[in-house]
Amino acid sequence: MRLSAALRLAAISAAALALSACFTSQRELVGYWGADTPLQEGVYAHWPTHPDGTEWDYETWRGGVETDRRRHVSEVPNFPHEGLRLRRIDANVYLAQLPREDGVGYGVAWVYEDGAVISYHQPDCSVLTDAIREDADITLDPEGYCRVENLDQIERLMGHYLDAVGQDIVVHGVYRRVE
Repeated sequence: MRLSAALRLAAISAAALALSACFTSQRELVGYWGADTPLQEGVYAHWPTHPDGTEWDYETWRGGVETDRRRHVSEVPNFPHEGLRLRRIDANVYLAQLPREDGVGYGVAWVYEDGAVISYHQPDCSVLTDAIREDADITLDPEGYCRVENLDQIERLMGHYLDAVGQDIVVHGVYRRVE
């Protein structure tokens, strides 16, 4: 039973990392001084969501989350968003930067309840029109990823992305502070 849960969690974590690759860079664009740390430290539980945005009936990870060098980290194995850095782009909306084996991935996160709840979305840059990508000097690579080169570029693109999906955006997962 425990091995099955660990394998399921590993598959979910791998899928989350793969999906978060739509906007990528070779190096981190949100550095130490540009990162915000809106999350409270404490024990969090993680619930992925179904394709329609409804949460799973059970959590897939639980553990302590703390801030280290303006990154959200955990000593508990298999933290799906280990090393996450956030940068505020509007009110409670954040650019989410996640280190990956082959570079850095970017997504969108919303922080609620004074930092006790965070939800996230892994964007699909193919949603952006050709005109927006051309204006930003971005092309889709063969895997459908948009490579970005600087912070201004990813912040502008994420703004365009949020405008393009509007109310149809689907949350891909939620963390809630449970202790």
